[in-house]
Amino acid sequence: MCIARKKSGIIRAQKYCKKKVLWYNIGIKKNMKDFWAEELQNRKKVNVIKIIILIVVLLIFISAIVCTIVYYYNLDFRKWCDENVWKKEIQEKDTKSIDLDVDDNTQVYAYEKYICVFRKKKLEFYNKVGTESGKIELDINEAIFTSAGRYMAICEKDGNKFYLICGKEKLYESEVEGNISQINVSKSGYVSTVISNTSYKSVVDVFDKTGNEVFKTNLVTSRVADVSISQDSKYLAIAEIDLSGILIKSSIQIVSIELAKTNPSQAIINKYEAPTDKMILNVEYQEQNKLICMYSDGIESYEEKTSTELIKFDDKKESFMTIELSNRVALVDEISTGEYTANTNIRIIDPNTKKEREYVTGSIAKSIKTSDNKMAINFGTELHLIDKNGILLKKYISDTEINNIVMTDAVVGIVYKDRIQIINF
Repeated sequence: MCIARKKSGIIRAQKYCKKKVLWYNIGIKKNMKDFWAEELQNRKKVNVIKIIILIVVLLIFISAIVCTIVYYYNLDFRKWCDENVWKKEIQEKDTKSIDLDVDDNTQVYAYEKYICVFRKKKLEFYNKVGTESGKIELDINEAIFTSAGRYMAICEKDGNKFYLICGKEKLYESEVEGNISQINVSKSGYVSTVISNTSYKSVVDVFDKTGNEVFKTNLVTSRVADVSISQDSKYLAIAEIDLSGILIKSSIQIVSIELAKTNPSQAIINKYEAPTDKMILNVEYQEQNKLICMYSDGIESYEEKTSTELIKFDDKKESFMTIELSNRVALVDEISTGEYTANTNIRIIDPNTKKEREYVTGSIAKSIKTSDNKMAINFGTELHLIDKNGILLKKYISDTEINNIVMTDAVVGIVYKDRIQIINF
């Protein structure tokens, strides 16, 4: 009897345990189902958030591209952004200055990252905040300056002495026979001088960066309009004007500087003859040894013995033009908008592709100044600083009339009688 009861109790206990396990398993399955349902829901939410973020990023990216394109090609939109978004306008009172003595015979020049002040036979170097950072003594009275890259050449106006400077150090000084009327320097430190008042009409003398004479040529009947040394210092271009006859004759001699060192008689490797009565004004070597030539009626480029016309001057009213940019030429046109009003249109042209960029303002330009990659357009009491793609970098507002500007790619100096205001890029 006891054994039967015991067995019956064990069986009931086993059944009870089986029921508990069954209900437990059912609970686990239900909980697992709820867990996976919740996990799936969370994953859906995360995916939706990722998609929203991706869409927002894409919209921002596309908007940025569209705004950039519109900024570059829509002049009105660009002007609005420059004035209201980028705040490119600066006032004279917000710039640093260098004091000048109005009684001194002072000359100002911009070189590399310095504003240079030449007075009392001393060349003073000032940094971007107007602090003097160096000084060199030069035995000249009135200077002619030229620079390229790290090098600056200085000569006495109508004198016979010149100097080559690198950084704030004087590399050498030298003298020539005759009077120096022009001086140029390349980015490799080669110096070319144009000399007058000799037995010849003009003399061109070239020196390397150590002061050794490399090449000299004498022009019997022509005078030199301009000279330019290529950026790699391999070639010298001499622009000549012959006024000895009834008609004006312009030509360009290309001199191999390497051949000039070893075989001077074979150094002239090419000569371009311009049509009669076409007067050459200046020449400039740009990138890849492309020679840009400005004539009285237009601008041409020369490369590998072929010439290409870039611009003719007879179709518009050009007030200023320059070829002294890095791989660009620029023209400033006045476009009449009324009986007494006009716009200024700056056309910037790539000589390789002939593509043009424009910068248009509602004022008349008084003068322009250029560095390698930037231009300064003087409108009297406003100075617009633009890059070679026609984009406004800064607009300077002056309290008085602007008469003189010096500039490099790194710094601009607005020269007044008693001070120089400094603009940094």
